[in-house]
Amino acid sequence: MTGSRAGLRKAVSFFPDFGWPGAAKVDLREDSIRSFNLVQERYSRQRAFVSSYDVDVMNPHCRFPDPDSAHRVIARIADVLIPGHTLTPVDPDTGRQIAFDTTADSNWHFSYPAPAALHTRRVPGLVAAIPPYKHYGHLLTDVLMPLAYGLHRKVLAPGETLTIVTARSVNPLVENFVKGLQRNGLPIRHLRLAPWERVHAERYLYARSHCCNLERVFATPEALDYARSIFQAAYADRPLPEAAPRVYLTRGHTRLRQVEGEAELIEGLRGRGFRIVEASWSNHHEQIHWFSEAKTIMAVHGAGLANILWARGQPLLIELMAQNARKSTGLHWAAEIGADYEPVIGGPEGPRQAFSIDPAAVLRDVDAILARYPAR
Repeated sequence: MTGSRAGLRKAVSFFPDFGWPGAAKVDLREDSIRSFNLVQERYSRQRAFVSSYDVDVMNPHCRFPDPDSAHRVIARIADVLIPGHTLTPVDPDTGRQIAFDTTADSNWHFSYPAPAALHTRRVPGLVAAIPPYKHYGHLLTDVLMPLAYGLHRKVLAPGETLTIVTARSVNPLVENFVKGLQRNGLPIRHLRLAPWERVHAERYLYARSHCCNLERVFATPEALDYARSIFQAAYADRPLPEAAPRVYLTRGHTRLRQVEGEAELIEGLRGRGFRIVEASWSNHHEQIHWFSEAKTIMAVHGAGLANILWARGQPLLIELMAQNARKSTGLHWAAEIGADYEPVIGGPEGPRQAFSIDPAAVLRDVDAILARYPAR
């Protein structure tokens, strides 16, 4: 009923598809192409391995068909709506969510209707929105890193304030990202929206990377040092744990991707000098520290692998994954910082992406890998 009329879409805050505003509204500051490091010869063996039984998630509607590169886009867009229940920017002239890479339909999670039109806040100046993400890896690499990249590229004019819009209840990673920007002296205002509110922005900061392979959206390694400085400022008053040269990141008691046999693996890794750590939203400062100082990092495939982006000095990443459900995510993130990468597999994937391992066999594989990298 609302699909053909922008006015009806705005009345019920239902924006079911994507599009790009007309050229008159867009000040395009950057549209650059980043070719990925995983195509380098040094990663050819590992890439062939993870490409077998590949379950990378693809965007069939992306207009950029090359899975080995991404478009980095920075734009200032005039006259944008931001509904509080989805926090996705919308062009009020068309009633479409703003996306540079596609004109396809949106999924329900980012488009469902809500009474947001009952309370509209008009915000002058430049506005950016951070949608609610539950996945640490995608929030960090797909949303926060491109925003850090845009700010690092001086998208803010002298004397200009940026209003960052988030949900009323925001997770600690986003809260500390905003705090770090403020502590570093950037003129940042933080506006929290309730689900029934929306913002009418004078200008919107669109900072995103686009790739048809959704495992490879991260494309802004130039912003890593700047992003590190943001979080270091946010966590300046927090004590850091003792670092270790070898780290194993366990998934703990998560609902998905439990590893049967991990307890025995952990004991074997402890005997090889690995420190066992677990990530949470509340210990992000520790995650940055662990990965910054370690020379060898091992982890089960998952969101926590994104922490490899904080590593320094060409470390080694060992990724444990199911035999029949391999993704290029870890290889991509490792390659973008120039890290070495080695995959290790367990058994086939079962319900809730769980799989089992033969701990002795995995430890033999780890020993063989460590022998190939004696300095680690």
